[in-house]
Amino acid sequence: MNEKKAFYDEKNSRLVHVGTIADDDYWDSHWAEGIVLRPDRFVVETTKRYLTGSAKVLDAGCGLANTVYGLHQAGFSAYGIDFAQRTVGMVNRAAPHLQVTVGDVRATGFADEFFDGVWSLGVIEHFFDGYDEIVLEMRRIIRSGGIAFVTVPSISPLRRSKIRMGLYPRFSGERAGFYQFVLEPSSIVSRFEQHGFKLLESRPRGGFKGLKDETFFAKPMQAWYDSSNGVLRGLRAAADRLLGPFSHHTRLYVFHRI
Repeated sequence: MNEKKAFYDEKNSRLVHVGTIADDDYWDSHWAEGIVLRPDRFVVETTKRYLTGSAKVLDAGCGLANTVYGLHQAGFSAYGIDFAQRTVGMVNRAAPHLQVTVGDVRATGFADEFFDGVWSLGVIEHFFDGYDEIVLEMRRIIRSGGIAFVTVPSISPLRRSKIRMGLYPRFSGERAGFYQFVLEPSSIVSRFEQHGFKLLESRPRGGFKGLKDETFFAKPMQAWYDSSNGVLRGLRAAADRLLGPFSHHTRLYVFHRI
């Protein structure tokens, strides 16, 4: 796998990561080690703050389906789609009771206003031509008054400082090797609100990862980041919260479908 490198796209005020193409083969290989179903507590706890009972919730781009599993265990009517066919096949074999199918987040095939909520976890940034189709599809399949939960890599104060100092090479516009964008928070909110959503909440996530990825301490911090040691994981979680406002890797956006 090629190492990803960040460039600054001044015209569109965003970072562009290149080096690995995020297609279905990439994700199938990324998840090839197999299925170990673990509830995603962040997704479950966040969903419970906005939806109750057996609300219908879709994870659009569910990957290994830990989100779907956690929501199902919590009593929600949970669905998942992903375009990585081999990964979906693994999920279906490991957990046939979960409603996980192959699908396109831009055209899911579900009926209008079918869902009470839709999750999009690290998905919209991987589309070089933009994510309007995804937002419009989310609006179509979420009922009036329903919720869109979105996480996406965002330009943090740390990244913004690096942009001002000219520490990212300029993006030439070539799409070869494109992996993902890192987007301005204001642009994400504006785009969703243009398409019939209203922002309810926005908060940073992954302060430790953001610092690791954007500083010279990547190698020593990576070992800490990958560690399964309970004490180190607890310290990392504390660092995430402490560093989040400054160096977050992603942001959570919660939108109300008007």
